[in-house]
Amino acid sequence: MKLWNESQDEVKIVKKDIEMAKSIMKMIEIRSKAVETLINEEFVSLKLEGYYEVIKEGITALMAVDGYRTLSHEVLIGYLKEFYNDFSESDIMLIDQIRQLRNKIAYKGFFIDKDYMERNEAKIKHIIKKLNEILKSKTSGNFGKVIVGKSSEQRKQVTT
Repeated sequence: MKLWNESQDEVKIVKKDIEMAKSIMKMIEIRSKAVETLINEEFVSLKLEGYYEVIKEGITALMAVDGYRTLSHEVLIGYLKEFYNDFSESDIMLIDQIRQLRNKIAYKGFFIDKDYMERNEAKIKHIIKKLNEILKSKTSGNFGKVIVGKSSEQRKQVTT
């Protein structure tokens, strides 16, 4: 993972794009359904890849809503760590570990053990649930301007 404050050359400031975020959210919903169909032991690696894609797309949608864009998966995770305290250090570490495993799957033909998924699937689903809740809040149109960098309990709604 790359730290946000060390990655500004890989980040573009763009117009906030709630519609793009909503479109990505629809894809997340479809991809999540597809991932849940992968129940056989032989599909564990594909399931982990799918979960990573959902998380990556969720962070990409958050950046779109906040007016940023990057092509770096490492910077995506650094962004989440910097601005969304809803996610614990262990959440961030798990996301980065999944990123690394996904790269090994995609580029080296690596296979994930079933017990890895058994140990981590609930945590992964919890991360995805948190991402979805934040995205729904930020794209609902009822939030005004959301202050990032705080947990959901601390985030205040400011009318614009």
